[in-house]
Amino acid sequence: MLVIDVSDILKEVGSSKEFSGAFLPKSTTYQGESIEFKEPFSIEGNVTCGNEGILIVQATVKGEAILQCGSCMELYSHPVDISFTAEFRTSSGDDTDIYLYTGHRIDLEDAIMDNFFLELPTLRRCSEDCKGLCPYCGANLNNKQCTCEEEKNQEQEDVIDSRLAVLKEFFSARDKEV
Repeated sequence: MLVIDVSDILKEVGSSKEFSGAFLPKSTTYQGESIEFKEPFSIEGNVTCGNEGILIVQATVKGEAILQCGSCMELYSHPVDISFTAEFRTSSGDDTDIYLYTGHRIDLEDAIMDNFFLELPTLRRCSEDCKGLCPYCGANLNNKQCTCEEEKNQEQEDVIDSRLAVLKEFFSARDKEV
């Protein structure tokens, strides 16, 4: 939890306050994948009081998250560097992009985590050249080379469903000159 006391700026529209701190998110599951955090995120920012008690938070979050590669399934460290602006109000109405606060304190946890999830890469890879897993034996191709694919290709050449043999002949004939 990262809570900021805003009692000193709520009295005057336009007043602002800088803050910094650390926040260690709890391990979580997102889109079916486990996400872990070994060290706290560092947070720096500014909160400004607007009209009618609206608070505008501008923050930068840095740290690391432990993600699972979508290709080889190994865990890897993913750098986190997020900048965001969030609006806090005492009531949100129907607006889901507004964060709520009560009293003289705002809790940045939800805003930080929402923006963290928005910044996660869609395709999580440990590296751009990750080779992934062998589809036949499951070996991590980054660590060892297997011969499964070559063997499977040879087996497929040898065994053709008799109902599809006509298609093989058709496509083979298309590539030949007449």
